[in-house]
Amino acid sequence: MRLRNDQARPTSLSQKIVPLVCLITATLSLPLGLTGCSEPSTSTTSGSGNDGKKEPLSAQKSEDMFVTPEEEKRFVTDAPDPKVPFPEAEFVKGKELRDELRTVEAEKVLKSKLDEAVKSAAGQTKLGQYCVRLNNVLHMQGKEKEALKYAILAGHIFYKQPIEKRPLPLLFFNMHLHQGVGYKRMHLYAEAEKQLRKAINFASSAPAGQVDWSWHKLCLVELIDTLEHERKTSEVKLVKGELKALEDSHKAH
Repeated sequence: MRLRNDQARPTSLSQKIVPLVCLITATLSLPLGLTGCSEPSTSTTSGSGNDGKKEPLSAQKSEDMFVTPEEEKRFVTDAPDPKVPFPEAEFVKGKELRDELRTVEAEKVLKSKLDEAVKSAAGQTKLGQYCVRLNNVLHMQGKEKEALKYAILAGHIFYKQPIEKRPLPLLFFNMHLHQGVGYKRMHLYAEAEKQLRKAINFASSAPAGQVDWSWHKLCLVELIDTLEHERKTSEVKLVKGELKALEDSHKAH
């Protein structure tokens, strides 16, 4: 079943990989830099993000496990080369192959032009989207360490943009959700919790209809599971209350 913007509603909470794939499919079909998205400053029951502030040292150290200083420079801080064309054909082909679940081929296509993508769009939203697409196909293959690298780089690129040029909230939600799930799969529960809380805040504050309630629900379920691994019993209770409120609100409509 296909929903608006090509979103597929998850039919079971145990079917977590496919919903994430469908979510990122929908996200990458949206236009670039149209909303002036900033990180939400209002908190939900699940907690809040960092409101655009510099990440604490512990978070920076965890990111260093996946992204080297050289990669950060090439992808995020270097200036783009206007003489190098962006590999649009490979960008599109990667999406087509991913949607057909031909992820090994999609990875090969995207990586074949990754250097050109970096040179042509360093520090720009378009490269961030390329990184998210690569994160997706790696995540689908269970290559979580490499997938996290591209999710982290995408996040650094997105938050670097001026407010008025940042991507749609759905893309931020998507990026934080995938980081959270990736950290969780690697048993880095504290980092998973941080990213999932940010994703939930974006879901709560995004314009109506942009983040489907089922994705919001999935993120809350992932956070509950993460908190249970951290043995944060009181916080599990709070998030379960938020999950029930979300479900009740959906039923009321």
